Amino acid sequence: MRATPRRVRAAIHPPAALLGPLVGAFLLVSTPASAEAGRTSSLSWLRMPGADACIATQALARNVEERLGRHVFVSAAEADVSVEGRVEKRKGAAGWHAVITIRDSKGVLLGTRELDRPDAPCDGMNDPLALVIAVMIDPDTNLTSTPAPLGPALPALPVDPPKPPAVIPPPVIDPPPPPPPKSPLRVEGGVAGAVSLGLAPEVDPGAVISGILYPPGIPIGLRGYTGLFLPLETEKDGARGTFDLFYVGGALCPTLRRKVATGMICIGGQLGVIRSHAETMDRGIEEKSLPLWNGVTEARVTVPILAPVALTAGVAGIVPLLRPTFQYTRSDVRLGQENLHKVSPVAFSADLGIAFFFP
Repeated sequence: MRATPRRVRAAIHPPAALLGPLVGAFLLVSTPASAEAGRTSSLSWLRMPGADACIATQALARNVEERLGRHVFVSAAEADVSVEGRVEKRKGAAGWHAVITIRDSKGVLLGTRELDRPDAPCDGMNDPLALVIAVMIDPDTNLTSTPAPLGPALPALPVDPPKPPAVIPPPVIDPPPPPPPKSPLRVEGGVAGAVSLGLAPEVDPGAVISGILYPPGIPIGLRGYTGLFLPLETEKDGARGTFDLFYVGGALCPTLRRKVATGMICIGGQLGVIRSHAETMDRGIEEKSLPLWNGVTEARVTVPILAPVALTAGVAGIVPLLRPTFQYTRSDVRLGQENLHKVSPVAFSADLGIAFFFP
């Protein structure tokens, strides 16, 4: 009757020799279950500017887990690997471009994949993105083209916050250079000794007072001047007369200015008077004043010496549009009138003097 209790106790409390095989059997059973879990991952997903219509982080994570047939994504602190990706518009073409990288728990880069789709809607990227990420996380898993549902939706994933795009400082643009200062109004005045040939009977010395106005920003000078010449005596057939002349002139002068000199070509005209005076009586010499009207082309140069003083010189060709004539009475038997002086069809003048310029 007492032997039975001892056998019962032996069945309830097995000897210590049986514990080893039981533990080993338990470990054999539990090891495949742990292997089936696979490795976990964190997910960081960015939709760049203009890609707001592309798949969001939660939808992409669910699509990947449905393809793998298990829950994969955990926080970055618990994950075996980390997946980072972004999607953006293709540069210079229609469609979309995605870049995906995977790193181990120590941050070592394990691989990178890039995807491009020319499709106008971004939905065409959803399945390729999920498939690529699933293979990168668990390449040994048998995947199907159609993801299997996992049941209720996953809770919000503790993913890393998206990194803000790098702020590129605007380029430093130098301000435009200030406009060059406008040239001031320039004034030049001068006095010169002059000679004239062709208006009086002989080469006639005189003086010229002139002024030139240079408008700012225009390579043109406006010249005005006055010429006064000394009385000049001439004689024919014993008849002597004296002639003097006076004129004023104006010209438009295209100008080439340089530091060492200013050159110009002037085109203008002259208005004046030539006057005669009889030095011999009873020879019929006309004493009168006649007008001068001349066309003039002149070349001039001004060379600065020491501001505001300069040396100025010019030479002019003159075409008299009026040719005053002065007569006398001949002394021979052929009494009659002869020209004592008549202005030449072409005349010349030249001058050399000192000028003052401001500024």
